Amino acid sequence: MDRKPVVNGKFYPGTPVQLQRNCEALIGIEEEIHEQKYFERPYGAILPHAGYIYSGKTAGMAIRELVQHGRPRFVIILGPNHTGYGKPVSVWPEGYWHVPNGSVKVCEEIVQLVVDDHLIFKDIDAHLFEHSIEVQLPLLIAAFKEFELVPICMLDQRLSTALKVSEKIKKVLERYPETLVVASSDFNHYEPHEVTISKDEKVIKYVLSGELEEMYKAISQYDVSMCGPGPVAVVRGLFENAKLIYHTTSAEFSQDYSYTVGYASFVLS
Repeated sequence: MDRKPVVNGKFYPGTPVQLQRNCEALIGIEEEIHEQKYFERPYGAILPHAGYIYSGKTAGMAIRELVQHGRPRFVIILGPNHTGYGKPVSVWPEGYWHVPNGSVKVCEEIVQLVVDDHLIFKDIDAHLFEHSIEVQLPLLIAAFKEFELVPICMLDQRLSTALKVSEKIKKVLERYPETLVVASSDFNHYEPHEVTISKDEKVIKYVLSGELEEMYKAISQYDVSMCGPGPVAVVRGLFENAKLIYHTTSAEFSQDYSYTVGYASFVLS
């Protein structure tokens, strides 16, 4: 079963040419990157998933850094479940995901390695109206052109769940090192710019150090309305090093400093 886009024309341009040009501008793309070799080792990224006019710059800067290492053969994207539909951890099992500037095939072989029918299920319901994974695809297609996809939507974002999912993916990376693992998450929501920056920094500190229990404590203690702590914990648990690429809020683009969302991007290795 294929998955068609649901937020084209809303979160990003809806026509192929306009979308491709937008993505290339956000990444700072060069044609020769399509000829690069596959990654020699796994890499990770934490990217925001808002409308491109707000968070596209932040995501594009991180993808541009990844391009310097080559290109992935496989991309695993973990996104939060905003809709409440589907299983606690849901993997789209087969077919293609379509966006206006391209399509990517779901890697059924990796899906089989990840799904256990206990914690992680084959399930399309969670993905039908969810934007957090879809929004990453046009940028990744513009940067890397061809890859196979494993989309994982997390309704259950507890740290205990994230660590179990991370262990599953770690085994995948041992078999398929030419893989990029992406966590899709925005940071603090709907507060003044200064408040959002401050709250985000309390979480970013622990993303960089890899202290995931402390990250969850900070989210709770400071009431940080970050929407994807589970995906972030999964990806951070896979890698030794994390580099902050860019941190901002929607105010940089909207000029509304009273009501903002925080965006941060990281590259992990």
